[in-house]
Amino acid sequence: MLGGTDAAIAGGFALGTLGAFALDRTLAERLQRPGVRRSRALSRTATVFRLAAQPGVLVGLPVVYLVGRATKQDGMADVGLHGTEAVAVALVSTTIVKAIVGRARPAVDVHDPSNVALLRGITRGGEFQSFPSGHATTAFAAAAALTAETVRRRPDARWLVGVPAYGAASLVGWSRMFDNRHWASDVVAGAGFGTLAGVAVVRYQHTRPRNRLDRWFLGASIDGRGAVPMAFVR
Repeated sequence: MLGGTDAAIAGGFALGTLGAFALDRTLAERLQRPGVRRSRALSRTATVFRLAAQPGVLVGLPVVYLVGRATKQDGMADVGLHGTEAVAVALVSTTIVKAIVGRARPAVDVHDPSNVALLRGITRGGEFQSFPSGHATTAFAAAAALTAETVRRRPDARWLVGVPAYGAASLVGWSRMFDNRHWASDVVAGAGFGTLAGVAVVRYQHTRPRNRLDRWFLGASIDGRGAVPMAFVR
């Protein structure tokens, strides 16, 4: 399922995460300064993007799938299904890592990003499940899946869709830092998990057009090459 492109994505985000570790404390402290906290505009923006990821994406992608099936828009159903699968794969992975790493959230101590203890995410719960960010994972998995699905149909629309999708996902990550729930490195790592899942799931499903999940949920609307009718993307 994973190939050279995936290794490059994983390696890039791994390096980015390591680089972000050096900035964790500085960025967290700056975002908690009184002047920043008093900004209603920033607070409202953070709330909007936090909710856009969870529950927005978690509800929205299945709805896209259901609407596509109900209205016989095969491309829409395809995007909704594969996006949902990508988010699910990514979140399962990050949930396991969260439990194992046991990193304290910045809300526990904004001055100590190195507060990590193996398996503490299991024994102590949510306040010690900071790494990686689940919201960032969700947002980037959706962005990656949406962009990958679009490129399969309309390669010329890569930037038209990808820039706003990944831009919105980045703001989701920022919102979690603003809310003092995640360190910068949590967000970068979550972005990596999500992007990798989105790209890999879409490629896997379309290179195996008769896979069980697609047969169950998309039925005969997918042709023998794993493609969908072009009517959805115009």
